[in-house]
Amino acid sequence: MQHVKSPEYLTACIDWCQITVKNVTPDIIAEDILGIPYELMRTDLRGGIRGYKPLMCLDDIRVFEPSGGNADNGYQILMAGSGCRGFEKFLEAQGIDWYGFFQRVLKYKVNFPRIDLAIDDRKTYFKISTLLRMVEKGLCVSRMKVGQNHGSFELGDGTTGGKTIDFGSRSSELFLTFYEKGYEQASKFGLERDKIDKKWNRYELKFRQERAVNLVYELVKRREVFTVAMEVLNETLRFVTKGGGNRKSRWPTWEPWKWFMKDVSKLKLYMKPKEKTFPELCHWLSVYVAPSLKIVREVDRNLGTDNLETIIEGANLDKKHHFMIQKFIDEDKISRLETNQLLLDLERVNESRHCEADR
Repeated sequence: MQHVKSPEYLTACIDWCQITVKNVTPDIIAEDILGIPYELMRTDLRGGIRGYKPLMCLDDIRVFEPSGGNADNGYQILMAGSGCRGFEKFLEAQGIDWYGFFQRVLKYKVNFPRIDLAIDDRKTYFKISTLLRMVEKGLCVSRMKVGQNHGSFELGDGTTGGKTIDFGSRSSELFLTFYEKGYEQASKFGLERDKIDKKWNRYELKFRQERAVNLVYELVKRREVFTVAMEVLNETLRFVTKGGGNRKSRWPTWEPWKWFMKDVSKLKLYMKPKEKTFPELCHWLSVYVAPSLKIVREVDRNLGTDNLETIIEGANLDKKHHFMIQKFIDEDKISRLETNQLLLDLERVNESRHCEADR
């Protein structure tokens, strides 16, 4: 039987980007390295990381400065998953992609403590629980320590679900994590079991130190991601079916793994810029802008001036801003319609119950 897979179900993205940069100032980091106007950066009031304290941020795009006796270590730029998605909006605005960004970064005195490459499998070539069972049966050929199971994710209805399997040591320069992303998202957002996207696995390739540096150079050189992913997976692990002889390395490759590796050869690096919702925009205003607005308002109130109104009225809105306004209004209308429909449905259910009770 011929097995056909559509490659659009398998995509890759940069899901963690950590850069150390020396001999620069914060404004150079913002303007020249990240390509973000310096005036948009705000004081980061969140916690620091080992050896570094928070300096500035734009949402989840964070910059740290060295603390204590680490003054010569340079600054650290850190973007986790949501930070990477937010940063891709700025990459698009600059007309470049991650390859172009890394090429620009390499012009500075930099190091890469960690870069993560995430492969999203929306078709699910295999179940994570199946991989765990195969590891337990000795049907995995790997130079790495495999089979560590994290357990399940806690869901919104109080139950648990989803599996995770690690390959390698967290302290090593290469570490892989395969897990059921739909369950992880359900746990993150408090969703119940019936709302879970069960057709979503994620395979994370986490590169550290020298492996991370080599990854960046390879991405800039090749301008594609599939050969990097292929090489890492080929050298790291292979799932097999039991064959003749005792040498496991000669056993035939498990068919689902073979199909998966075939489509990894078509993998492309996607950018998925995250658009702000209206509640997120309001939250951003309340955290980063509201104190400044309140200062202007209080000055206006005491001096009888109207600086705040002048600032707001003087703001220029382009087509993108007007589109956002209409989008937020439409989303609110849809939300209200859905809420009203839900209330009507509940009312009909209650009426039906009352009628049955009267009988």
